[in-house]
Amino acid sequence: MVPRVSDDDGVATQSGGWILSKIKLYRLVLLLSIISNLVVGVIIFVSPHSFTSFAGQPEAFPKTWPRHWGAQLWAINFLYLPGYRDPVRHRWPNWMGIIIRLAFAVFFFSQGDGFIPMGIWDGISGLLLLFTYLPVVRGADTPRSVVS
Repeated sequence: MVPRVSDDDGVATQSGGWILSKIKLYRLVLLLSIISNLVVGVIIFVSPHSFTSFAGQPEAFPKTWPRHWGAQLWAINFLYLPGYRDPVRHRWPNWMGIIIRLAFAVFFFSQGDGFIPMGIWDGISGLLLLFTYLPVVRGADTPRSVVS
């Protein structure tokens, strides 16, 4: 068994950066989630009808509501940036992002009809983030001294 030691930042590493590879994977999944949400936010803001049509929903009226939701999608995703930058030190935005995605998945599934694709997206996104973030947290919580 290869011992794990901490680097200068106190993050546990293991022969070549075990924890660093876990952080990179988590950051990639989070970045893809953020980018896709920003793209959807722009689509909703610029053309609310195209999104509601794609989701099989009636045309949104007034268009202010979906545009507001598109803008809020941007605002929410910008709040995840500190957690993206340093997922070990900034755990709160990461945990909240996971919980929010899973909670919205449940909400969207409960609404049925045109909300199911949104529930699937948030559910898959939340689970992928959860399964890639847990190893980061567990690795970071390894004591700073050599562990075998």
